[in-house]
Amino acid sequence: MAAFKKPFGFQPLEQQLAQRQAEQEARKPAQGKYFDHPTAKYVFIALTVVTVLAHVIALVVFGIMGLH
Repeated sequence: MAAFKKPFGFQPLEQQLAQRQAEQEARKPAQGKYFDHPTAKYVFIALTVVTVLAHVIALVVFGIMGLH
């Protein structure tokens, strides 16, 4: 049985993996930078603040009502 030829332009798997790994290393984000867009960061912070405030207000309301 004859071996199959690789299509034109394809590199060996080892070279593809090494190249992909080198590209990922070069694209690593700076330390502490988890958000690609400042808007996403602000939306995340705003939603977190709203959630915490809602829980604190519910705690106070239920505490006043005696349902803790």
